[in-house]
Amino acid sequence: MSVTPDMLSILRMPKPPGPVPDGLKVTALTDPNSLNSAPASPVLYIGEFAYWPMSYIDNRVSFCIVSYDAKGNLLHQVELPGARYVYKITKDDNGATFWGQADQRVTLTYQQMYDMLLKP
Repeated sequence: MSVTPDMLSILRMPKPPGPVPDGLKVTALTDPNSLNSAPASPVLYIGEFAYWPMSYIDNRVSFCIVSYDAKGNLLHQVELPGARYVYKITKDDNGATFWGQADQRVTLTYQQMYDMLLKP
């Protein structure tokens, strides 16, 4: 089994289904060139599993992708350096791209998504 583009949904949600891990914050912007907070964050779903892009409290230029199951249990955290403060998510043949402040972006590959589904 593997993760494919047709398995992904991108939704906007006001808050995560479970706890925000220590050292992280939910920060979504209205667009790449604004510091205005968006009312909801773009979130990647694979079936019932949510992959939330969160920013670090220390303001490093990285996303932490936090995955939750359908009951809001925190499953995994993966750091993706290179962008912060998400404003949109897109998908293509390489995976899901998380777009942030100043249009910096990072990609969570299909293999990384699959690994996050498998590991307890």
